[in-house]
Amino acid sequence: MRSEKDGASVTVSTTLPVIRSEDRWLAGVLTSAFESIRGVDNRLRLPRAHRAIVLLVDGLGSENLKAHRAHARTLSGLTQTAVLSNFPSTTASSLATLTTGADPGQTGMLGYAIRNPETGLLVNQLSGLDDLDTNAWQPVPTVWESNADVASDIVSAERYRTSGLTRAILRGGNYVAANTYAERMERIQQFYQANAEGVIYVYIPELDQAAHSDGVASDRWVNRLEQLDGFVAEVLRVLGPHDGLLVTADHGVLDVPSTKHRLIPGDSRLLNGVQTGGEPRFLHLYSERDPVELAEAWRAVEGSVAHVATRAEAIAAGWFGAVATPFLERIGDVLVTPRGVAVYYDERTATPGSTAMVGQHGGLSSTETHVPLVRAGVFA
Repeated sequence: MRSEKDGASVTVSTTLPVIRSEDRWLAGVLTSAFESIRGVDNRLRLPRAHRAIVLLVDGLGSENLKAHRAHARTLSGLTQTAVLSNFPSTTASSLATLTTGADPGQTGMLGYAIRNPETGLLVNQLSGLDDLDTNAWQPVPTVWESNADVASDIVSAERYRTSGLTRAILRGGNYVAANTYAERMERIQQFYQANAEGVIYVYIPELDQAAHSDGVASDRWVNRLEQLDGFVAEVLRVLGPHDGLLVTADHGVLDVPSTKHRLIPGDSRLLNGVQTGGEPRFLHLYSERDPVELAEAWRAVEGSVAHVATRAEAIAAGWFGAVATPFLERIGDVLVTPRGVAVYYDERTATPGSTAMVGQHGGLSSTETHVPLVRAGVFA
């Protein structure tokens, strides 16, 4: 397979998964919700609605839900399909795609920890944007900036209100704090009382938090799923005859036992002259070494258990969608993502907290990339 990128012909290994922009369904969820209020054609083919409720459940993959459907009878009983959410399958990238309708290559939100070419330092996309010019870091208008004339609320935790990530991907919206399911339900009811038409977006983080600490097979995660299911049942009861509900997620979660940790020694030639970014399921390797030579070094050791691609190969395979020129160097010179249930840790930077994490995401597996797209009300 050959692709023209950056003025050069790039050969893409046929073993690399190819991702098409039209397969990134998360990009169409919020944009379609707003367009349904306007009564215009939209990606999800939603009919005209008076009010739309969009629930984004962090970490609820379609395979995770299917495996525990007995604990989520309300959700499992609604109309739904499993769709590819986004890649990289990490929160900052996926939420930016959700709230702008644009690929990661256009938003610049290209992974969990990516390099700022201006400083050479890694930037944590979740917690490290506070001191940056977020309009420049993520320049694509959000759905709220593009639909300022449509009544809308953003319901999320108070602690996220002023974060750099909020400024980057939620700007233009009316932020309403809610930290519990009871508070979220109250905010929805208040929105209903104040608006005959509009969109309310609700972010729900509890499942992802439980997955990271305990895994999706844990009692804690299952309890969180049951609480979510009860909340969805409550939301269904407030839907009017012309209202629609969408429930989806940014990514799924893969439980990785410690026996599947691949710790790369600090003195390994794989890390010689390399700055490691990304996350354990999707490494961004930044280096002054020739990227082809570095990729071949990784393939010689890890090629049987991981996809290894140069930046040019990854872009040609559509991993980030079309990449805006200013964001090219945010991407690692070489990208590494495990094929199976495994994670990579750089011995030089691994911490007890990071290696204790059970639930993981960021990679290319269907468990991580596929999420439910649930429809109810007039959207069913």
